[in-house]
Amino acid sequence: MEYYLEDTINQLIEEGFELKKNAQNEFEKGKLFGYYEVISKLLNQAEAFGISSKFPRELREFNAESLLDKM
Repeated sequence: MEYYLEDTINQLIEEGFELKKNAQNEFEKGKLFGYYEVISKLLNQAEAFGISSKFPRELREFNAESLLDKM
């Protein structure tokens, strides 16, 4: 289960940074806020359920707010 969740979060992070790099209008920026919300929720829930300890360190320490920096 944790591998599924880890892979999903990693994909969302990758897609989020790609969107951030190419966001050109308000809709795309809004989508980026959605990615932030989902990634934050998944990471918080993984921690609450004790799953995050099985994630690699870089994922455990990922700051979802970095998706929103310098927008």
